[in-house]
Amino acid sequence: MYKKFLVMVLLIISIISFTDNTNIGNSSIDNSSINSFIIHDFDNALKIGNITGKKVIVMFSSESCYYCKKFKSEVLTDKEIQKWLKTEFIFAEIYADKNKKATYLGKTLNYLELFGAFGVRGTPTFFFFNSKGEALSQLPGYVPNDIFLSILKFFKYDKKITFQEFQEKNIDVSIDKKVLNLSKEEIHFLLKNDPNTKLYNNNLDEYSNIVLKEKNQSLEEKYYIVIYEK
Repeated sequence: MYKKFLVMVLLIISIISFTDNTNIGNSSIDNSSINSFIIHDFDNALKIGNITGKKVIVMFSSESCYYCKKFKSEVLTDKEIQKWLKTEFIFAEIYADKNKKATYLGKTLNYLELFGAFGVRGTPTFFFFNSKGEALSQLPGYVPNDIFLSILKFFKYDKKITFQEFQEKNIDVSIDKKVLNLSKEEIHFLLKNDPNTKLYNNNLDEYSNIVLKEKNQSLEEKYYIVIYEK
């Protein structure tokens, strides 16, 4: 299914932009907005996905890449996309840093080697993983808001259907509310490493992953992801 997904995306998106590490210009990025959910550690992203049961998206990026900046400033700041990324996915951005290391399929690699292991030739390149950390598909290049949102909904739908059929049928997919019962160690890891997981307070939006000490039905109805210690 996911091979079909990749092929269809590449066929129907004629406006895709793809660049290597070339500085074409500057884009203004609302860091305060995207820093509330974006992760910059490969291992942590996969572990958070495993703990929460969420799929993971890793954006292989470059600080000098114009289309990476464009994606972050135009797509990641979109409020609807942020709702989906904060509730249904784990989103990570990583750079080809020789000084950072990751472990994947039993091998320890620095991030530059990780780029090579995944065959990344230019940035941005997106890899999609299931909650077990298994790579499902890749998407090279920039995609606009509406297409990226459709891709997120398609991965959430997760049925035996092509991306083209998914779009043609205009299938309605919504964000689910979830209650997670996790160990004390898992909760501690999320609070330390997932910027969107927080101890409950009145200032959090409903798309934050909130940790509660006691059962609270009204907050379960308000927030999309509620976490209790089991």
